[in-house]
Amino acid sequence: MKIVVATGRYPSKGSPYSHMFVHTRNKQYLKQGHEVIVIVPATTENTYHIDGVQVVEGPVCKLKSYLFEADRAMIHLLLHRFDKKLDGGVLYDAILEKKIPTLFFIHGVETQTIWGSRRDDIQWRSPKSIARWLYRDLYLINKMKKTMSHFLADSVPVKFVTPSHWMLKEAERHIGLNLSPKAEIIPNGIDTKHFQFADRWEQRFELTSIRPLYYRGKYALDLLLDSSEHLDGNVHISIYGKGPDAEIIRGITEQLSANVSLNEGFLDAADIPNVHSKHGLYLGVTRMDAQGVSMCEAMASGLPVVSFDTCAIPEFVKHDDTGLLASAYDIEEYASLVNKLLNDRELFTRLAKSARAEMEKIDIDVTTKLETTISL
Repeated sequence: MKIVVATGRYPSKGSPYSHMFVHTRNKQYLKQGHEVIVIVPATTENTYHIDGVQVVEGPVCKLKSYLFEADRAMIHLLLHRFDKKLDGGVLYDAILEKKIPTLFFIHGVETQTIWGSRRDDIQWRSPKSIARWLYRDLYLINKMKKTMSHFLADSVPVKFVTPSHWMLKEAERHIGLNLSPKAEIIPNGIDTKHFQFADRWEQRFELTSIRPLYYRGKYALDLLLDSSEHLDGNVHISIYGKGPDAEIIRGITEQLSANVSLNEGFLDAADIPNVHSKHGLYLGVTRMDAQGVSMCEAMASGLPVVSFDTCAIPEFVKHDDTGLLASAYDIEEYASLVNKLLNDRELFTRLAKSARAEMEKIDIDVTTKLETTISL
């Protein structure tokens, strides 16, 4: 099968982590014997290869011809733009015109308004933040709604793919369209061969969380830091990540009585198993996640997870079965569940083993095979 992947960004030498989750899928497609070409809107033309995947950059008018050769198109974060050379709408129109079989992946940005999902992220003193909000809510979402309504036509062979039922309902709520008749739930696959399971009980007092460094908002590091003050005194928490609030977070950690350290920097996929090996429990704090991939990777490695009963988390963490869930944003309950897990060997082991088995069900080999064989 010839697969053409249309995406807004892609890993390159100058930007090695751009939409790495798309590249991870594409490598699996190659392993399964498919031909893969990635097209990326850009103002100038360029072609390169990465891990055997051919990537073609250029104005959208030049890229659409690649779609006409596809047995199946995959769309990831292909957005409408003011610049006509970069406007994903041209590629959407080409797919619709030729009725190319398509998987339209919904990650959130394409459908969620900032005002309706993350209004606390708007920085009212930042012109850039306000411009981002206005672009997303007044321009992008309206354009995406119109585009997706065209894909809902009976004659168009498409599946809207979301990683969770929550994300599907969230998308429908924001854009006001019923996507369900053409929707499929396929979680982001977890490479369980890369994340080796081990008994982490001896490292249980070493807690970790891998999150973009935003103090408030969806990544909820404020909740993690607040809950740390209620944990048993002999724990150590290591936070890994990169983001604009690193200095704010570092300053707060220095004022806490809890033992919290910040490890600033982007973690390459190859580094994450090593981080897991040094820790025993994963703090899956969040206010909004369509899945929680870093959390799922920790579950695959044998780190029991404590998270909140919110957004899509309960679809991946079943309370008292594959992890523990506190009531949404209740930091005292959250801390009590962590303390309970630290002192209950049987519970710790049972949750870890069940979580690993659950992650094997969504191994990346399973999910990507479904993506290439699902009927359109």
